[in-house]
Amino acid sequence: MARPATPEPTDTRARLIQAAIRLFGEHGYKATTTRMLAEEAGANIGSIAYHFDNKHGLYLAAAGYIADQLRERLALEEVAPPPADRDAALAELRVVVRRMVRTFAEDDDCRQWLLLVMREQVNPSEAFEILQARAFAVVQTTLSGLIGRLTERDPDDRRVILETHTLVGQVVFFLVGREPLLRRLGIKAFDAATLADIEAVVGGHLRLYAAPEE
Repeated sequence: MARPATPEPTDTRARLIQAAIRLFGEHGYKATTTRMLAEEAGANIGSIAYHFDNKHGLYLAAAGYIADQLRERLALEEVAPPPADRDAALAELRVVVRRMVRTFAEDDDCRQWLLLVMREQVNPSEAFEILQARAFAVVQTTLSGLIGRLTERDPDDRRVILETHTLVGQVVFFLVGREPLLRRLGIKAFDAATLADIEAVVGGHLRLYAAPEE
């Protein structure tokens, strides 16, 4: 069952952040005005200056919120060294990837965050640096450590970095390419059976990391 979207918060600061995620994602930074943000949040314009100094501060706070929530959902609060044992490393990689599949495939909040994140991917700004430092880099480093252990390569090896990026791309595309896949499967939402199949497909790819290279 999909995780429901976060209920609308009662706190003004939290409401402004949720409004920022929706409006900046939909309209972009320049086209989104402080009046639009305040109205969406059910707050007065002065509350933006009070809590965030200005529109830019609110935009950065929205990016920070997304980064922290992603890290929390993936249970990657900090980067830990990979297990020395290869079987243990593969087991840990499966756990992390399963969390990623569940988060990107069925978490309704992720769909709310997608447009803002995609805009930052296309035109990186100061907000992208926040996303990178507080979320993307943690995911990349964690996965690279595990893949490096399995392939007996340095985590900073070019091949390991590319393998990590490819794995992340496979999983994230279940969010980015959600609608085409649902239509191809003839369903309206990811059910338990489909999620299990997704995990099985991605899990099958993970076994390749543990196999010796020819």
